[in-house]
Amino acid sequence: MTRGEYNKYRGWTIPENENPDDEGYLVKYSDGYESWSPKKQFEEAYRECGDLTTLPETSILMCSTDYKERFRAEYMQLVIRYRGLKAMLEKWDKGELSFSPTCPRSTYNMQIASMTDYLAVLEVRAVMEDIDLNS
Repeated sequence: MTRGEYNKYRGWTIPENENPDDEGYLVKYSDGYESWSPKKQFEEAYRECGDLTTLPETSILMCSTDYKERFRAEYMQLVIRYRGLKAMLEKWDKGELSFSPTCPRSTYNMQIASMTDYLAVLEVRAVMEDIDLNS
């Protein structure tokens, strides 16, 4: 919505020093508060969340003020890393790795075991704290 459209929506007269054609966004908050944000500033401050299947996408949630969203991000990031390591170990077992690991297999085994335990702890906490890990 343009600045002019926002002023009309609010029933205000646009000040002479403002351009009514400036592009922007009407922002509606959960508490009912509404404001208008210029396009450039809005797009710098807000990012669209994708399907949250990659680490960069989940990092958006780490900036949330809602601890449950940060918790979900932590869990999703761990799942992504766990799956990556697990896939690597499966290729190692099949002799299909495209590189030579620098650590002994026992080190990776300890890491995957620790990640498994960490996932289990987060899943238990999610139940206790009523955090939906699938949303």
